[in-house]
Amino acid sequence: MKILVTLTPGELREAATGGVDRRISAILDNRKGRRHEQIPLERQNWWQSDIIGAIGEYAVSKAFGRSWSPTIGRIDQADVAKWQVRSTESLNPKLRVRLHDHVDDLFILAQVRNHKILLHGYLPGREVRKQGAEEYEGVWAVTSDLLYLISDLPEDIAWGNGVDLWTPKPAQIG
Repeated sequence: MKILVTLTPGELREAATGGVDRRISAILDNRKGRRHEQIPLERQNWWQSDIIGAIGEYAVSKAFGRSWSPTIGRIDQADVAKWQVRSTESLNPKLRVRLHDHVDDLFILAQVRNHKILLHGYLPGREVRKQGAEEYEGVWAVTSDLLYLISDLPEDIAWGNGVDLWTPKPAQIG
């Protein structure tokens, strides 16, 4: 079971603004991206990563009826409740964890397409490292078919108001 979260224009704006504020904070505090040594500056996509990441986090918060905070200026904290959220716009999404990530944390994969976010599932960091392939030095990834069901998290899902059970239809996330 996967969950499709649809954000309203106001929710999308709030999430995107949180991502922009997060990027500005990183610039002012001179924080580097986590893979800054391996990827040239012109290919970092920090703005995109912060905004898409914030949209994914907002969607997870909405799916579980929690308020969202963009964690501006705070690092090494859970993104939503006790979960880490990994967001991507890729058509073939993968859940990635890095060497510095805590292996006991639960990582949720969010696929962002405009204002619709598909929550694929989750895995503990330890399982991603165990089952995944090392894509880059210190970065492991698993495909979405290896994830635990999002409904298996011990939390109630806030169905309705843009939080729906996903049924595979080509135009639904496009």
